[in-house]
This record gives sequence, C-alpha cells and structure tokens, in this order.
Amino acid sequence: MMRQDAWTEEEDVLLAETVLAFVKEGSTQLRAFEEVGKKLSRTAAACGFRWNAYVRKKYEEALEMAKQQRKKKKEQQSPERDMTLQDVISFLQTLQQRGEGQQEIEQLRQQVRMLEKEKEELEKQLQAVQQEYQAVMHILERARQLSV
Repeated sequence: MMRQDAWTEEEDVLLAETVLAFVKEGSTQLRAFEEVGKKLSRTAAACGFRWNAYVRKKYEEALEMAKQQRKKKKEQQSPERDMTLQDVISFLQTLQQRGEGQQEIEQLRQQVRMLEKEKEELEKQLQAVQQEYQAVMHILERARQLSV
C-alpha cells in the first residue's frame, strides 16, 4: 500500500535537477524548493524536507560540482571586483553621511556668522550703556560736590 503523498522517482529527479540548476546559477535552494513545489503542487517546506532527508544524499557529488561551477561562473563574471553588496552599502552610507555632514557644517557656519553679527551689535549697545553710565556717574559726582 502506497501513501497518497508519497514521492515518486520522477519527482525526486525533478527536485534534484531543479535544486542543482538553481545552485549552479547562483540562486538559493529555497527558491528551487518553491519552484518545484509549484510544479508538483507541494509546499516549499515539503520539497525542502524531501531534499534534505533523502534526495540530497544521492546527489552529494553533483551538488558539490554545481557549487564549484557557480563559483567559477561568478569569478569569470567579475574577476576584478572584490566588493560585496555590504561593501557597496557601507560606501553609499559613508557618502550620505559626508553629504549630511557638509550640510551641517554649512548650517553651523551660517549660524556662527549670524552670532558674530549679534555679538557686534551687543558690544555696541554695551559700549553705549557704559558711556551713559559714566555720564550719569559724572553728573552725580558733580551734584555731590555742589551740595557739599
């Protein structure tokens, strides 16, 4: 007696061929499981379980070859590029921070200029108040001398 959901040899072969092709092309096994699941009306999880529990053992050598072919293909496509996606993201974030830093510096420079002008005005006002104070003190001193 056979289970209704039992895997056939043809389904195992389709699963293996699809996984090997995806690995060879640089994609993931999970995507291969999703693809096979659609074709066989099974879940990606069922395909992944079948692959890991049974089929993978039969295709261990082929899987290693697919991985080597993927690596070779990747090296041929970009032999001079050593940057990873994370390197690119980091570089772009640094550029963005520099740009924001430049904007902040310019804003701070404008603020400094404004504060310098305000300081000059306040110094002029202080000087005027000091002169008035001296004048009042002089008047008070004269009034004191006259009253004595």
